[in-house]
Amino acid sequence: MLFVDIKKTAVSAFLSLAVAVPSSVMLSQIFASPSEAASTCECVGYVKNRFGITVSVGNAKDMIYSLPNLGFTRISNPQVGAIVIMQPTFRGANTTYGHVGIVERTSVRSGNTYLTVRGANQGGNWFTESNCSNVAIVDFGTPVNGRSDVSYWVKGNTPQPPTNPIRYVSFSGTSASSGINVRSGPGSNFGVVRRIGGNQRVYFDAWQYGTTERDLWLGTPDARWYRISGTNQWISSAVVYGNAPGSRPMP
Repeated sequence: MLFVDIKKTAVSAFLSLAVAVPSSVMLSQIFASPSEAASTCECVGYVKNRFGITVSVGNAKDMIYSLPNLGFTRISNPQVGAIVIMQPTFRGANTTYGHVGIVERTSVRSGNTYLTVRGANQGGNWFTESNCSNVAIVDFGTPVNGRSDVSYWVKGNTPQPPTNPIRYVSFSGTSASSGINVRSGPGSNFGVVRRIGGNQRVYFDAWQYGTTERDLWLGTPDARWYRISGTNQWISSAVVYGNAPGSRPMP
């Protein structure tokens, strides 16, 4: 695997000398209509779709009573991939029904912990996921330390770390000369939201393993997907000159 990474890097360096250096452009966050059929969802509907829940769970605020009966366990601290339930008193939640979503990431600033939440019906820039067309990733600006009106839930009795986490790192690469499709998630099973022209410098802020594609130059499998900075738009590593720092093509 390491040999493949080095070889791809070498190919990238060679190509950068052989063609005109592309101008550096920051790609804007543009979302087109999804190709697959989906509908707008309430926040509860999105979480039910994500976890395959088919029974009634009430409003978002009521899910603290229904989740234990569905095999979920409450945990003390936010964990990536956990369900987060915000009561109506939590700033940013609906003041009548509360809000529910999935913990996308956490950040600590000046000793305070903040949440970034993936969910439906919460504003932001929409994309399609789990049959919901109004999903977004939103930073909630309220610290969660010591609050009793926000709770976290995982499936099963023992919290497990995510097996395929998003790796947050800033880097850049150059699109293949033929141009590339940009998708709404890390895999070819996600809808195409737009297309980038050839030989453009693209900036990324994260990467994750997704569907396996064939490297355009090496002909070898590559499951890495790169997230365009400031968006939830993804490009396969297989059509990008360059590698995410510390990554390898396959898990």
